[in-house]
Amino acid sequence: MRPKKIAILHFNVIEKYPPVMNFIYDAIEANPAVQILVFTTKNTTTYQTPKFPNSTIYRFGKVSSNRLVRYFSYIYYNLFSSCILLYNKVDLITAFETISIFPLWFKILIKPKAKAHIHFHEYLSMPERMVGSAYMKFLFKLENKLLVKFSCSHTNEDRKKLFLEDNPQLNPDKVEVRPNMPPSSWWNNFGKCKKPSSDGKLRLVYVGTCDNNTMYIKEILDWVSANQNSLELTFISQEIPKATNDLIISYNCPVLKIIPPIDYYQLPQELVKYDIGLVLYKGHIPNYVYNVPNKVYEYLACGLGVITSNQLTSTVNLNQKKIKAVDFSKLNDEVLRVHIESF
Repeated sequence: MRPKKIAILHFNVIEKYPPVMNFIYDAIEANPAVQILVFTTKNTTTYQTPKFPNSTIYRFGKVSSNRLVRYFSYIYYNLFSSCILLYNKVDLITAFETISIFPLWFKILIKPKAKAHIHFHEYLSMPERMVGSAYMKFLFKLENKLLVKFSCSHTNEDRKKLFLEDNPQLNPDKVEVRPNMPPSSWWNNFGKCKKPSSDGKLRLVYVGTCDNNTMYIKEILDWVSANQNSLELTFISQEIPKATNDLIISYNCPVLKIIPPIDYYQLPQELVKYDIGLVLYKGHIPNYVYNVPNKVYEYLACGLGVITSNQLTSTVNLNQKKIKAVDFSKLNDEVLRVHIESF
């Protein structure tokens, strides 16, 4: 009997998406003999590519802000991924996001009995879809045909509900919820044995893209800089726009730190040094309002408390006792201190 074979279509660089890397590891852990084919783009990040057992990674094109490079990459990715996928006998194809689905559509066109699943990292509202590029509108049409036939998943119940409202023709039983959970080893090896800081200072951490335009960066900087004896804040980010980076530096504050990005699977060793993880999104579009960011589960898995903006409805709705919601736009010492001391 030949080993089971899974194909993963993920146009965007997989190194920037821990959930897809965890998906690969989980599949291998569940069946050590499984063979995995990954179709993605060139890794232009500073993150190292994990060593996946029994896996072959194909990289066609690259993600780029240059329109010419971007559209060449679409053609390159779709053409070569489709050809390789067509001539490989796979048991399941999992496509991540609309941008990745063309090779799946082509495979089904030629071999309609193939099995597949579509997972959405993000929720894209109907108004946002309507103003998408001509290429994305073309992919939306292909996706609609696939969704009638195959199951799909979103990352939380709120996004699933919105998606079904947008697509009433779909069978609700074929729309699943798959949260972006980190590996269980994070809690087993780090989170459950984490100890709080013992020197009277609360150590806050923020992980991920950091942008003052869409996040409450200035508000938290003001609060921490005004409480330097009791607070410390560290940003761990690969993507900080110059304006935001300059803003942080302008405080000239010793308890505000920016450290280089850390390999995802080394992150728990760093996170256990802190007490509270921050989620600073403003909720400026539905995708953020109805979002439980990866970092929420990652903070919790490493034993940290979580402070989030109260505009992130889905995160607040988790009703997890270690998650506290605040209004960062009306931040003051008393409000935030009450929340922090209640952990």
